Amino acid sequence: MIFITDMLKRIPKSDISIRPFKAYKEWSFNQDSTEIDVLLASDVTSSYSTGDNLSFQQTAIYAQLKAQFYNGNENNPFTRVGANGLVYNDSPLTKDRFLSGSAKVISIPQTSIGEGIKKGTVRFINGSNIYGDDKYGNLVSISGDTLSVAYIGIPKPNVASLGYLYFSDIANVSYTASIIDYDINTSIIDLVYENTTYNGLQVLTFNLNDGSMVIDNVPFLGAGGTNRIGNVFYNQGIIALTRGSESYLTGSWDLTYKSTQTIYENEYLLVVNQDEFNVSQNPSAIVSVGQETEFITGSDGKIYKTTSTTGVKYIKKLTTLDNGNQLDYRYTSSVNSDVFAGFEHIDLSGSIDTTGSFLAPFITTIGLYDDSCDLVAVAKLPQPIKSEQDIPVNFIVRFDT
Repeated sequence: MIFITDMLKRIPKSDISIRPFKAYKEWSFNQDSTEIDVLLASDVTSSYSTGDNLSFQQTAIYAQLKAQFYNGNENNPFTRVGANGLVYNDSPLTKDRFLSGSAKVISIPQTSIGEGIKKGTVRFINGSNIYGDDKYGNLVSISGDTLSVAYIGIPKPNVASLGYLYFSDIANVSYTASIIDYDINTSIIDLVYENTTYNGLQVLTFNLNDGSMVIDNVPFLGAGGTNRIGNVFYNQGIIALTRGSESYLTGSWDLTYKSTQTIYENEYLLVVNQDEFNVSQNPSAIVSVGQETEFITGSDGKIYKTTSTTGVKYIKKLTTLDNGNQLDYRYTSSVNSDVFAGFEHIDLSGSIDTTGSFLAPFITTIGLYDDSCDLVAVAKLPQPIKSEQDIPVNFIVRFDT
C-alpha cells in the first residue's frame, strides 16, 4: 500500500518488480591478517601415538580435507564438491584435484565470502610468484605457460615457415609446431599446430641454458601448460595449497579476491489517478455538504453507523454574517466574487481564476506498508508534488534489500 497525505491505496502486484543482481566486494589479506586462519595438514599417521597435539591436528585436518575434497570423486558430477575443469586426467601435474602428503589451507570466514568467492577473482602472491584461479577451482600460475624446448628445427623444403619448435609441457607431453613468424623486438611468435594458426603469442621469458620458455598463453596446451599448486573451493571459502605446500606461506604473501552477495532491487510503481488524493484532509479547511448517515443492524446483531450519502466536500470559507448565519461553504473566485464553485467545478473555476488550487494536497512523503499495515519503508520526495485533479501522477520508488 502507499501512504500519501494520510490516505491509503493498495498497490497491484503487476506494479511491483523485484530484480536480483549480484554485488561483489573486494577483500585483501596477508601474512599479518588475523581474520583468516592458515592451517597445516599432514598424513603422518604416527602423530596419533606421539602425543603431539599439533601433529594430531594436522592429521585430522588432512583427513577432513581428503574426505571432503580429494576422495576420488572429483570427476563425478553427482558427488564432487566445488567446480571441475574442462580437462581431467590422471597426470599428477595436470590433475584438477591432487593432494600430496601435506598441504596448507587458507580458511576464510563466512562473513568475508558472503555467498561464495567470485570465480576468477582470486590472486595469490607468494614472493615473486603470482597465482590465480582459473574459474574451475584450480589455483594456477598466471605468469604464463611453461614449455621445455627440446630444440628448434630448420624449415622443411617447400614449407613457408621459419622452422619447427619441438617442446614438451609440464606433463611431459611432446609437441611439434611450425614457427611462422617471430619478432625479436616485441617477443611475439606465431605458431601453427595441427593446421591451426595461433598468432600473437607473447614470449615472456626464454632461458637458453635449460631450454625453458614461458609464453603468456598457449591455447592448444590444454591442462598441461600451467602449473597447478592447489584448489579454490568458492562456496566454502577454502584455498588449499596441495603441491609443494612447504614452499608457500613461509614469508610475505598477499591474497585478494571478491566475495559475492545477492541484492534485490525493489521497484514500486505508484499511480495517483485524477480522482485520488486531491482533496485536503485538513478538517479545519473543508466541510462536507449533503453528507447523510444512518444506523444499520449487522449480522452479529450490533448496530453500526454508516454513511449513506457522501455529499460534496467544499473549502470552508469565512463567509459568516454578524448574526452567525453562514452564507456559503463553497469556494469564491478571487477574480469574480459572484462565481461559486466546489471541487466538482474545478474546470469552471480554473477558466476564471487560474491561481485557485482548491487546497489540493502536495505530496511530500510516500510510505510503504505491508499487509498488516506496518510501515516498512519511507520515501521522501525532493520537492512537493501537487496532486492534480485532471491528470494522473506516477511515482516510482526503488530501494535495495
